[in-house]
Amino acid sequence: MKRRVFFERLITFGAISGMSLISLFGVFPSFFSTRRTSTKLVLGTEEELFKQTSFITKHIDNRTFIMKKTAEGTIEAFDAACTHAGCPVQWNEIDQTFLCKCHGGIFDAQGLPLAGPPKKPLNKLTVKKRDITEELIIYLDNEQE
Repeated sequence: MKRRVFFERLITFGAISGMSLISLFGVFPSFFSTRRTSTKLVLGTEEELFKQTSFITKHIDNRTFIMKKTAEGTIEAFDAACTHAGCPVQWNEIDQTFLCKCHGGIFDAQGLPLAGPPKKPLNKLTVKKRDITEELIIYLDNEQE
């Protein structure tokens, strides 16, 4: 094979491969993207949710999370799975702590471990308030749109 023919075929092959790769990006962009879709929930207004209590526990699609209203009035949300073994934690209003009954884990009000086997803090979730309707939105996988 002559050198000229070899380079013509090499350029043709490269061009076809490049165009195929570009068309794959166009047809399947999510395959090449690292961005995940976000799971967000619109829960209602602050007044509706915290009418009679300063915390609520919600169960959505095999996941549990705890939302609480601090003394300063901010809303915080935490994944209710203990970071030690995934057991459910409960909010203790009196002590202002999260308790895991499986292995005696205790977390402070910010989700930081205080006692027991857990070494990592609870997963804190992002909570936002809509401007017009004032509904609270919680992002279950901490990605915001």
